[in-house]
Amino acid sequence: MKHVHKWIGTLVDRLDTDLDEGTRARVLEACGRTCIPRSFVNKAKKCRDQAKDTDEFLDKLGKMWSHLHRTGDDVYVIYEKCYCPLVKDYPGELSSTWCNCSRGWAKELFEAALEGPVDVELLQSIRQGDEVCKLAVHIPE
Repeated sequence: MKHVHKWIGTLVDRLDTDLDEGTRARVLEACGRTCIPRSFVNKAKKCRDQAKDTDEFLDKLGKMWSHLHRTGDDVYVIYEKCYCPLVKDYPGELSSTWCNCSRGWAKELFEAALEGPVDVELLQSIRQGDEVCKLAVHIPE
């Protein structure tokens, strides 16, 4: 794994050096969209199909998926540890560029289930030294 970590560190360093922030985000977001298991997306779609509205969908999804948290109208995905198999044991901090992969994962989940665009914002990252990974999910009304 040491070799993989070195490779990922080099990759992210080059992305940060050679590409603008928007391009870096789109590249890693696309990777995250391909990483999410289709079976999980299908479970989220089933929750949506069984719900009368977005609020009920989020309640159902939250019961199935413990990482979904709501505070009033705010929707968050919170991970108490890094689940990415490529960097969960990465030694030290890693550029937040990498976490755009998690943004893409969450965007794919919510956009597929809700059949429309959502925005996902990275608020905190374990790879950046935070206690948790926290993503805000902005669902249009």
